[in-house]
Amino acid sequence: LYNSFEEVPGVFQLATAITSNDLEEIQKFLDLSVNSSCEGLIIKTLDTDATYEPAKRSNNWLKLKKDYMDSVGDSLDLVPIAAFHGRGKRTGVYGSFLLACYDEHNEEYQTICNIGIGFSEQQLEERSTSLRSKVIKNPKAYYRFADTTDPDVWFEPSEVWEVKAADLSISPVHRAANGIVDPNKGISLRFPRLLRVRDDKNPEHATTAEQVADMYRAQKINHSHNQEDEDDD
Repeated sequence: LYNSFEEVPGVFQLATAITSNDLEEIQKFLDLSVNSSCEGLIIKTLDTDATYEPAKRSNNWLKLKKDYMDSVGDSLDLVPIAAFHGRGKRTGVYGSFLLACYDEHNEEYQTICNIGIGFSEQQLEERSTSLRSKVIKNPKAYYRFADTTDPDVWFEPSEVWEVKAADLSISPVHRAANGIVDPNKGISLRFPRLLRVRDDKNPEHATTAEQVADMYRAQKINHSHNQEDEDDD
C-alpha cells in the first residue's frame, strides 16, 4: 500500500500508524490521537486473521476510542423524550432514543443527542417495554427541539439515563444550552452510549443546561492545554 500511493500534503495522506505489542507505547499513541482531536485508534493484527470483514464483529479489528479512557469523556444524566422504531434486528423494539437535558430556568427539556448504542438486547427490550406506557400523542409544550426532528413516538418525561460521550460539540440541530455558549446553536454529544438507568433520580434532577455548557467550556480549556503542551514539546 505504501509503495503504491504517493502522498500529496493536504490532499491525500496515509493514516499515521505504529507497529507495536507494547501497551505503554500504544497508550501514548492513543493520547497523541486524542490530543490531535481524533476519535481514537483502530487496532488490528498484522498476520493471523488480519483481513477486514464488513458488517462482522471480531477481535481482529478493534476500535479504541477516547471515551473508553477514564480521563476523557463526560457522563451525563439525561431524559428520553422520544424514540424511533427499530429496523432489522431491532424490529419490535425502539431502535434509538432522543435524549434531553433539563433547563431549570425555563423549566424545559432540551434535546442533546440521539442514542442507539450501549444497549444489550435485554436492556433494549426492557427500556422499550417500560417507555411504551409513557407514549404521548404530541410533544410537550416544554420540549425544545429542532423543526427537523421527527421521531416516531414521544414520551412523558419519566426516566433518567446515565450516558457517556466522546465529547460535546456545538450543534445547529440540538437545543441543549441553546444561547448559553453560542447565541443561535445548542450543544450535542458525539458518540453517546448508555451506561445505566438512574432509578435514583427523577427527570427534574437530570443534568442541567448550565452543566452541559460548563462541560463544553471545560472541554475547550482541556483541548487548549493539550495543544499548548504539544507546542512546548
